Amino acid sequence: MRLLPAAISKVIPAALLTILCAALLGGCATPTVEPHHFLDEETAATITMVAEPWIFIGDQVAYAAKDRGYLNLFGVDVNRMGTHRQYIAALVSTPPQLSDPSKLTLELRGGGQALTLQPTMEETRKLGFVKPLAPAYSPAARWWYFPVTKEILGTIMRSTDLDVAVVAVDARMVYTKWRDGSAEIAELTAVLP
Repeated sequence: MRLLPAAISKVIPAALLTILCAALLGGCATPTVEPHHFLDEETAATITMVAEPWIFIGDQVAYAAKDRGYLNLFGVDVNRMGTHRQYIAALVSTPPQLSDPSKLTLELRGGGQALTLQPTMEETRKLGFVKPLAPAYSPAARWWYFPVTKEILGTIMRSTDLDVAVVAVDARMVYTKWRDGSAEIAELTAVLP
């Protein structure tokens, strides 16, 4: 009779350990798409942004192979005392040289739809945040913020084969999707009022 409890005590911990390891590995393999929330301590605004951005790579025709550049698009909501404003934050690794930044546009095409967005010229403090939203990974990288609505974010989320172009007065930089961020945009729009 004493052998049975000892055998069970050896089997139960091994089975428990196996289940625990499987659960931990399964949790690691599932990417998080839930939006990030943080409080900007200098502006007192609550920032909600996608967990991971859309990532686009510069078109080989427009760039030398070693300097193709990248473009990351983040969906962002800024809540200042109950007033919400949404933006698409674009991080461009090799930005065009601009004499007038207000002439820049962001073109989004996909799913038979096209959107042309103008950047805001307000400084980030006035938008509601002081620090960059994410690391730049390049000293030349530049942020632009494009005011949008929840509906525009939803339109982008539903776009298939999204392509992006950054258009300046005398330059057009075309980017092709490398990482789809539609799941993260869907999660962001789901939590917006």
